[in-house]
Amino acid sequence: MKKKTYAMRLDNLLNGIKTVGEDLDFLCSLVEDPAEEYKIPDAVEYSHAVVSLMDQLTYMTVEIDIHNLTDDGEFVILTKKQVEKLSLLSDKAEESLESLRGCGISIKNN
Repeated sequence: MKKKTYAMRLDNLLNGIKTVGEDLDFLCSLVEDPAEEYKIPDAVEYSHAVVSLMDQLTYMTVEIDIHNLTDDGEFVILTKKQVEKLSLLSDKAEESLESLRGCGISIKNN
């Protein structure tokens, strides 16, 4: 029986890595160089968001082999397990960012 494979556009993966990295940089800058208008009202929600983004970024950069491409070089080949893990990490990151928005910090607005 042939194992099912999945694929993701390489440029989508690279854009995702860039976006998550920028979001993480922004959140970290709130602690490294705090501004008056961006106070952290809930340290637990803030740290949960940072950890969720870090987990997502680490998985995308360490566990996904960007050299395992389709013949045309446009798609990264993924396993079902990798697709499921990417989805789970994305959902967790979005949930934690939504909770952070409830505290007055929005990645999308910054």
